[in-house]
Amino acid sequence: MQRPQRVTDLFAFVAVLATVIVLLLIGVPPESLAIVVIAMGGLYGAWLGTGQRQGRQEER
Repeated sequence: MQRPQRVTDLFAFVAVLATVIVLLLIGVPPESLAIVVIAMGGLYGAWLGTGQRQGRQEER
């Protein structure tokens, strides 16, 4: 299934990338950045609703 929200996906990717770069520049250890990126990815996935059950079919 292809989503029409490609611009939103690009914006989210750039936002996460910029956040990581800023955090690296201010001296945050790289190990801590993994936690931040996973949390941001999880929040974005929850916002999109990609965690729906596999067994359900959408009715149209």
